[in-house]
Amino acid sequence: MDVVGAALGGRLRSFFRSRRKLQKLQDSFHNLGWYALTAWSRWKLKGFQVPVIAITGTKGKTTTTRLISRIYSDAGYRVGMACSGGVYVNGTCVLSGQFSGVDGPLRAYRAGGRDLLVLETAHGSIQRYGFGFPDCNVAIFTNITDGHLGELGIETLGEMLALKWRLASRVRSGGTIILNADDPLLSSLRPPRGVEAAYLRLARSPAHGGADLGAPLYRYDYHGAVVKEYGGCSSIVAEISDAPLLCKGFAPYNAYNLLAAIASVEAMRPFLPVSQESLLGSLMSFGSVPDDNPGHFNLFEGAWGRVLLLAGSNRDSYQRDTQALARIRACPPFPVGHIIGVITGIGMQSTSYIRELAGIAASVCDEIIIREPLPRYRRVRAPGEISSILKSAALESGIPHHAIHVWSEASDLIRDLILPNRETNRFVAVFSAFAQEPIIELCRRLGDLDSSSNRWS
Repeated sequence: MDVVGAALGGRLRSFFRSRRKLQKLQDSFHNLGWYALTAWSRWKLKGFQVPVIAITGTKGKTTTTRLISRIYSDAGYRVGMACSGGVYVNGTCVLSGQFSGVDGPLRAYRAGGRDLLVLETAHGSIQRYGFGFPDCNVAIFTNITDGHLGELGIETLGEMLALKWRLASRVRSGGTIILNADDPLLSSLRPPRGVEAAYLRLARSPAHGGADLGAPLYRYDYHGAVVKEYGGCSSIVAEISDAPLLCKGFAPYNAYNLLAAIASVEAMRPFLPVSQESLLGSLMSFGSVPDDNPGHFNLFEGAWGRVLLLAGSNRDSYQRDTQALARIRACPPFPVGHIIGVITGIGMQSTSYIRELAGIAASVCDEIIIREPLPRYRRVRAPGEISSILKSAALESGIPHHAIHVWSEASDLIRDLILPNRETNRFVAVFSAFAQEPIIELCRRLGDLDSSSNRWS
């Protein structure tokens, strides 16, 4: 027994001296807590039978979640929303932080969302813990891109699609799945038996699958009209050319968010009807102030120049936003003589991917500011490593050495860059959501200085 006791004691001492083993034990307890929370949330919400709209995808989740919540709040319903920005009830933040996982649904309900829950559903939470709600009436799939590949062992678009498609199994019988028909991966999918489908499209050509299946197709025709095509008939649902979310045509991709919102309202009409007047009022007001959608294509204007807050985190976002900046330079509503891009990278991205981000930004910018990522975004990367990669790529893309600046994580965008300069033709584009943290505070500080609205007139 003495030998056994000594052996066990030795093993315990060895275990507690190993940081790696202790971390694994800590992670195990952490995960058990989240699994328990997931089960508890599903059980509680199953009894309440709250109508639920869930949104997933790579890009556009937060904007779509906020917009749908706004529509139903304006219509007089008590709406709980959980997204990457926090937990909200009728637009009022009750909890700040990242709540696009399993901890959001029950918190949103308990905070007062008794008529409807609108839930952003992130892939990380789905992979680790599943869903914090038992089922939903509507599931929206915005798109599938490579923005989060390399996380949690997900290496291909097919694997990411399979992960996010788990949400389809949560749609109640008679519910609706809303799919982006311009995304070839999503357009090829078929909803589970007993579930309806609706498709979204910006292009004028036939949809990949919606029309052939006899499902409704909501199409934005670039003249400002949303057209519903179904059963061989077409009808105009809304005129939205002046919607603030489109930023006078500089952000046409936001039409997907508007289409998704309209399609979800149509699908939910038997449960929570919204009048056409109320719907249009919400579509034509959402995005007029930065707090509607903080950090997402927010334009601030003052004597110190202009600042555009973008929310990019991946290659597709950077490409989309450089196209918008090129249009702004070519036909601006104000002078744009010098574009300064603020960029960063994150540790989970490969070196080649980080370099590509710098190259994309350099294609439209005259000057590049590289912001050192916060420690939690560096992951396994050493301090300064990501900044060095970005600087090297920017130089190779043709940006002169004197036009490339590296900021520490403590640098203040407003204090160090914006306020000291009074050149009205300067246009500062903050590409990455990771470079503008904390986004909401930055928006408010800029807004307090000289601007309280998105100025695209």
